[in-house]
Amino acid sequence: MGRQSRLLAVTLAASLHGRLAAVAVAAVLSAIACARSAPRIATAVEWAGRGTWIKADFHSHSRFSDGSHTIEEIVTTAATFGCEAVAVADHSDGGLKGAGPEYLEAVRAARAAHPGVIIPAALEWNVPPGKGQEHAIVLLPTAMDNAEMLASFKQKFDDQNKEGENPKLALQGLAALARATRDGVAPVVFFSHPSRRPRSTSLPASTMARLKRAAPGILMGVEGGPGHQKDRQLASYPDQSFLLDRWDTVVATPGGAWDQWLGQGLTLWGALTNSDFHNTKDGFWPCQFSATWIYVPERTVEGVIRALRAGSFFGEHGHIVSEANLQLTFAGLSRPAMAGETVTAAAGANGTATLRLTIPPVDYAGQPNRVDLVELLAIAPARTEIVFSGAPAGDKAFEVPITVPPGGFVLRARGKRNVEGGPGLMFYTNPIRVTAPA
Repeated sequence: MGRQSRLLAVTLAASLHGRLAAVAVAAVLSAIACARSAPRIATAVEWAGRGTWIKADFHSHSRFSDGSHTIEEIVTTAATFGCEAVAVADHSDGGLKGAGPEYLEAVRAARAAHPGVIIPAALEWNVPPGKGQEHAIVLLPTAMDNAEMLASFKQKFDDQNKEGENPKLALQGLAALARATRDGVAPVVFFSHPSRRPRSTSLPASTMARLKRAAPGILMGVEGGPGHQKDRQLASYPDQSFLLDRWDTVVATPGGAWDQWLGQGLTLWGALTNSDFHNTKDGFWPCQFSATWIYVPERTVEGVIRALRAGSFFGEHGHIVSEANLQLTFAGLSRPAMAGETVTAAAGANGTATLRLTIPPVDYAGQPNRVDLVELLAIAPARTEIVFSGAPAGDKAFEVPITVPPGGFVLRARGKRNVEGGPGLMFYTNPIRVTAPA
């Protein structure tokens, strides 16, 4: 081959190599773009597909504060109503024995006597600066249920009997709980009966966002289904306008405080319901009327706390459902997303929201059971819409097509059994968040 021929061959080869390289680069860039736009689960419930559903109640009171029964009596009776996890959260007022040495001894004795029941140590905290007007449930991992730590927390941060009002005390208390984390498991905190004292200076509707941003891994939400459901005044709310079908309006009102928090990007759970049991005159026993159903990675105190932090639970009144699984699917998503998870998907992506129910044959009173209405709510920063409302279609209550809007949205579900002449029986799921990066 002559010199010119060899030069032409080299030039052609280089040109071809350049074109192939350009094609290869374009293919890589296209693959990267597709990977970025493909739906994926960004925040996952790590035990999805291998967890266990358990029935629970985390708010009752014994003789160590203002309850009428012992911890042993509460746990024994709760177990007869199907409770697999129960916490006695006695008040942490300085003059009471809640969260004290005798309380902890009784909790450990109950654990020994009932090995099949998960019993976290807990307290009901007087959240500053409300002077006892606002409460929160604090659930502790087993490595933290020691008298010295609890005594210190009560003395420093409980606001019932302190002079003055220190608005920073709640932040300091949450920070102390975060520092006290043991073995990688931190406590979880939920505000109790969030609207019972609407003029409280520590009302969750006004303080939650600030506290949540300061302690994102500790403060997890509110007790949307308050206890005392046997009381003449439901939930012991003096103003019944703050209840909607027995649930606090913070959670039950579309576009209310919970939806506003979610629209701001805060990860907060509202599908928690408890008995707040004190005595049989004013309240139901734990798991007798209401229950929080938790999807746990393991049947331990730590497993329960991890699930409460992850949001893998729902709450119900009247035992109208024993499973309520909200799921979201997209083409290309590795598996359906579940409540508590965050999905990243491109704006305009089409998916399907599904709610599957298990409806027991009878309700809490032994009467034939049913669910009359199910709804899917979509929450954007400035609005909440009910995108489906209708009767459930068998165990697959609904299957709703959805399209991701710019900026994403949050989905949550609820259901109702109508009760003639009275408030309905409701269940609420926690949300699935969908983010849509620009």
